[in-house]
Amino acid sequence: MSGRGKTRLEEGYGQGLAAIAADDDVLLDSADLKKRMLGVFQAEGYQPPELPATAQRILAVSQRADVEIEEIVELLEADAMLAARVLRVASSPAYAGAAKIESLSGAVMRLGLNTLRDLVLEVAMNLRVFKCDAYSGPMERLRIHSSATAHLSRLICRHTSIEAEYAFVCGLLHDVGISGILLALGEVPRGKKPPDLSILWPVIDEAHAEAGALMAAHWELPDELLIPLEAHHRVEIEGYPHPLAAAVCLADDLSRELGYGLVPDDPEKGDEGLSTHMHTDSSNSVVLDRARAALDINDQTWELIRDQGRERLAELAE
Repeated sequence: MSGRGKTRLEEGYGQGLAAIAADDDVLLDSADLKKRMLGVFQAEGYQPPELPATAQRILAVSQRADVEIEEIVELLEADAMLAARVLRVASSPAYAGAAKIESLSGAVMRLGLNTLRDLVLEVAMNLRVFKCDAYSGPMERLRIHSSATAHLSRLICRHTSIEAEYAFVCGLLHDVGISGILLALGEVPRGKKPPDLSILWPVIDEAHAEAGALMAAHWELPDELLIPLEAHHRVEIEGYPHPLAAAVCLADDLSRELGYGLVPDDPEKGDEGLSTHMHTDSSNSVVLDRARAALDINDQTWELIRDQGRERLAELAE
């Protein structure tokens, strides 16, 4: 196998479609394979899976102090499918409470700008990014795990003194590098089978944080998101703990504890060899202790977070 990506003359070049051929002997060399995986995202002209323009604009305007409700509604109305999905989710018991939300302006007023922004991005990711026919099982688990981690990240921040503005978004995107890699591996010629993930998960795991940060940079997401995406399994940057990376690290681990991990608890439910790689997408106990210390979360507070997290994820599953 050549292991090459698409050339400039081939359809799909630079569109988030990249190929690592299934029969490449380099699959036995983890260092070389990781280099090739990351090379997909570093290639000239690479573009990640497309986020709806509406979601990107709402993310941008949400950073302005003077943004008006009418402006957000107008942006949402420009994408009928996204608006319909957002309204449906916003009207669910998990978001709307006792009173049903029946309009986009009502959703903005009820949820608030930041929560609506988070919801728009979550819906957009589910529509466009967490989709891959070649690896539908692992991608669906990734979607569920990412959503759970997002909600838990926001919850954890509420029990600390750190700024929680981007907690949900960081949690939602923390494993987007896995999505990008699966999309790249799944782009194979018609009639060919994509690579067997059962032997690739350790390398995917090793590369995903850096790949996610590269994808976020291509999306031109706020700089505040890039460090947590790349550091959520180590927490420290140049010897100092990063609070948001610590929150995402803990949320990632808690989501797995509560049954929403990327790796299924039940080996019988394993997808593409995930059940044989139990440590995929996990942080070791030293890093987890470091994260809790960085956020000054004691045992009592952690028990409260765990209980509230379990309740919140149960509400979302209804």
